[in-house]
Amino acid sequence: MRSPVRWGIALIVIGAVLALIVPIFGIPFIVIGLALIVWRGREETIEPIKE
Repeated sequence: MRSPVRWGIALIVIGAVLALIVPIFGIPFIVIGLALIVWRGREETIEPIKE
């Protein structure tokens, strides 16, 4: 796994734990984690097109 995926999964887990305690603070972590995972997918798609 690449680094953004690791960070994304870690942030989603942290966000899920925080969402159980204080939902308002957990949601941003989940959103950022999902964004990192989605961005990684775009990066892999864009690279072959440039070449």
